[in-house]
Amino acid sequence: MTDPDAGGFKALSGAEALDRLARLSPRKRRTTARTLIYKKGLRPTKMHDQITLLDALRDEPALTDFDRFYALIAGAHKVCEEVMTDAAVYWLDRLLKTEPQIRAMPIAYGLRKDRTHLVFSALNVALNLDILTGSRHTDQLADWFFHEVETLNLRRMTPYLFNSTSNTVKCAGLVILARTDKITSTASLMRRLVSYSIEINNPSYWWVFSRFLAPARLRDVSERAAFGSHCNTIMRLRAIEDAATATDAMARLASLKRTAELCVAQANPRQKTALLDAVHGVLG
Repeated sequence: MTDPDAGGFKALSGAEALDRLARLSPRKRRTTARTLIYKKGLRPTKMHDQITLLDALRDEPALTDFDRFYALIAGAHKVCEEVMTDAAVYWLDRLLKTEPQIRAMPIAYGLRKDRTHLVFSALNVALNLDILTGSRHTDQLADWFFHEVETLNLRRMTPYLFNSTSNTVKCAGLVILARTDKITSTASLMRRLVSYSIEINNPSYWWVFSRFLAPARLRDVSERAAFGSHCNTIMRLRAIEDAATATDAMARLASLKRTAELCVAQANPRQKTALLDAVHGVLG
């Protein structure tokens, strides 16, 4: 999907990037815009220019609905990374307004075409924005999360569920901070989810890979990016389970704080500190 011309956007301002996109043919504009949404390393260097670009791409007519939602999600992530509290209110409100549209999207094969991945991507950034801005919408987001998890249609899931578990478990870790009565049931569901995602991540024709595409020796194996993410998911799952099995209030509080430490967005130390300060203010 990478557009070789998109690399030239790094030196542009947000306004210049949008002007350049506008002068492309519809097909080229769509390809380049998608690259800029999903390849953050090719966007303008300055963060406020990235936010300006992604804000505009939310309404880009050349894109699909999925792409426009991901532009909104990507922009919201950047606002959260920069701890832009005032802007975070605006971006969170926009995300909440899209909830009915996101929930109505279809399940399909492909990471950027699948409703399940989209839902938990949106919930993840929305939960972090909500924490950053005073936890005003905790109940709405928690209700959305539990509905999605409890009604997950396993017979329509694809191998990409493995990728989606990262955001799902992070969401679970944030939601139980407020819904402590649901810790035990949530821990059980997340464990089953991670187990099932591994089970269906194996391609039906794995033998083709093993015979024709596998490296010759273990030392030649390149670690998948998804594996590192999976290791982090397991640590978060363990923290949630520790909170579920805590035998007293102090132990549970300590486990919840550890869960928050692992599950809040942490693209940089400043963001993590701001979010954890907000969480600890709620937990006490």
